[in-house]
Amino acid sequence: MIFTGEFSYRLDAKNRLVIPAQVRDGVDIQQEGQGWYLVPGFSGTISLYTPAMFERLAGEQQAELFRLKNIRDYERLHFALSARVDMDRLGRILIPDVMLRRARIGKEVSIIGVRDHLEIWDQARWDEFVNGSFAAHDDMALSAYETKRNETRGSGSAS
Repeated sequence: MIFTGEFSYRLDAKNRLVIPAQVRDGVDIQQEGQGWYLVPGFSGTISLYTPAMFERLAGEQQAELFRLKNIRDYERLHFALSARVDMDRLGRILIPDVMLRRARIGKEVSIIGVRDHLEIWDQARWDEFVNGSFAAHDDMALSAYETKRNETRGSGSAS
């Protein structure tokens, strides 16, 4: 499943958020599972992963007895502050107050698709990010491509 697009919504009084119908209809619950994992994201966002994707990502980061402190600290925060939520029959999820407060997300939000997950942004912050970054889109794409190409070369793979 590849998530794309941007959707503007308003959280209701109970902090419930409607998952866009286009997204809900595209998720195969037999393959991806029901509900979502809410995960503290980067830049003041909340990331949403299907259960299957969250479990795949968690499996890639197998716990080891003697890990570096920064990895242990990240994993403590990452997993402790994550929450599994169910979707009601109207396609809504309940976002915990503490998660919204920590991410500084208000009632007006944007849900954006980011390849393998969704992100919830405060609407004003998303607009600011897009307005400030869109002009640099071409440069960001070139830089990302070059970084990926260099990583591939560094791993011994042929280009």
